[in-house]
Amino acid sequence: MAKNPEDVALEIYQSVEQSSDKQKKLKASTFWRLFGVKSRQPTKVQKIVRLLGDQGLKVAVKSGKALGDEGDDDWIILTLTFVPPPKPLVPPLSIQWPSPEWFDEMQQRGFESEREVETFFVSPLLDKLGYKYDDIYMGYPVKMFKGVQKTTKEADVVVFNGPGRGKKDVLLLIEAKKSDKGISVDQIGQAKSYAQELLPACYIVSDGQQIKVFQFNGMLVPDECVMDFARLELKERWEALYKYVSKEATIKRKQWMEDQISRAKSSPTVS
Repeated sequence: MAKNPEDVALEIYQSVEQSSDKQKKLKASTFWRLFGVKSRQPTKVQKIVRLLGDQGLKVAVKSGKALGDEGDDDWIILTLTFVPPPKPLVPPLSIQWPSPEWFDEMQQRGFESEREVETFFVSPLLDKLGYKYDDIYMGYPVKMFKGVQKTTKEADVVVFNGPGRGKKDVLLLIEAKKSDKGISVDQIGQAKSYAQELLPACYIVSDGQQIKVFQFNGMLVPDECVMDFARLELKERWEALYKYVSKEATIKRKQWMEDQISRAKSSPTVS
């Protein structure tokens, strides 16, 4: 069964990303065979370019010909234009540690509803991560499209850099659930869909027991789950958590991400 073009583009990205020079060369015949393209029609070529561009890949033909006009023995060169930062991106100048009593209290709390997860876990957590009252918006409306129909959904918690509420101000998004079955793929997908609209530095999915932290990569490369731990491990994992999602860390990563998106947009996809 032939793979769909989206999966092929992702596999090519993974191959390029794992290479030492962030580049890969493929014979044109091999390249088009991977995508199941027999006739290099302009619409098909444009679709492949777009799919690879979505993965942060720049496509070039070694002979200098336009993509699609090259011969079967020509080389297609794929280069990663977006390189994810080291993990974590930039450590804050100092880690702010809550008291041992705070960790004990957070580990012992029980939650009976999603609202209690937001109120008694997420809110005090954000406070210790350096966020202020003006930064936090509970039940933030997110305008989205389902096909051609525009809908408005509600993100549980969106954290901004101050009172501004534009996309440029979004630092962190949190989906808080109450579930005895753990965090589901659908819940992660929901958080990711909100992130694609709001463009945070990171997003978190938590059911009050488990905490998953994702770095949002601006839709240039797939997002990455950088932390996955139980609330009982909060004290042991605090330093890493602070380096990823404290206010200082998300401000720095948001600026880095915006620079990368701007660079990718200004870079030609095909040469």
